[in-house]
Amino acid sequence: MIQARKVAAIMRIVDTYNEIQAAFLQKEWSLSRWREYADSISTSVREKVEDDAKDYDFASQVAPVIQSALSNRSKLEETHESFLLATQQLNDRFFNVFQCEVEVDIVLYLGLCNGAGWATSIDGRMTVLLGMEKIIELDWCDARSMASLLYHEVTHIWHDAVRNECLNIDRQSDKSIWQLYREGVAMYGEQLLCNDLSYYHQDDGEWLSWCIKNKDALFQEYRRRVEENESTQDFFGDWCTYQGHSDVGYYLGCEFIKHLLPKYSLTEIAKLTIDALTKEWSDYE
Repeated sequence: MIQARKVAAIMRIVDTYNEIQAAFLQKEWSLSRWREYADSISTSVREKVEDDAKDYDFASQVAPVIQSALSNRSKLEETHESFLLATQQLNDRFFNVFQCEVEVDIVLYLGLCNGAGWATSIDGRMTVLLGMEKIIELDWCDARSMASLLYHEVTHIWHDAVRNECLNIDRQSDKSIWQLYREGVAMYGEQLLCNDLSYYHQDDGEWLSWCIKNKDALFQEYRRRVEENESTQDFFGDWCTYQGHSDVGYYLGCEFIKHLLPKYSLTEIAKLTIDALTKEWSDYE
């Protein structure tokens, strides 16, 4: 059984790097071997990850990404070292910023291209899954990128704990407002933890300047889609793009949260109802 390293009393750090090496390095990746590896973490991990990836084309969308990551020994080692550094002082840094602790398992693992970071629940515990294959594909392997990715996902966990509710949202317009808000909270929390309110881990030297330059047009397009009940998925996710740029919804969401901060505390923002959010969005200029 994989051993967890404790950070303070309620954070558990689960590092499966040795198991990844034993299972896959110098061996061809296969789904059956991955299932054995995932079960060594938890059968619930295997089931959740496979269910999330059930619509993927494994031959074209999953296997090449995993095989590329496993063949890049230097990036695997860099990612692992960055993970160790990022989790070392995580609880103290989080407490200093949020004045509370968060109960969470943080798992470095090899996924099925489910995402570089995924805030979810496993076996009744809030969990952050950090997928090495996606981290390497996106080249977020360095210490700064790893830390900011982890901060983003842990803020999601904090947000869920503060709200302590499950929302059933059906209308596309509500889903779009909710996603903008949720990613905005996590992005702002990431910036607080990085001690840099202009930091975006998505920025490649051009991304942020493009977002700033096109801010008004981006908000107008997002608002139009909300009003017309259209999908806004191309604003989120590294696999999607809007006008050639991925993840611009993270920038818009963070700007929306910063707009709300003079009126509310971050904790109050984290508890806003969908009706209150809709009103704030409608009033936002």
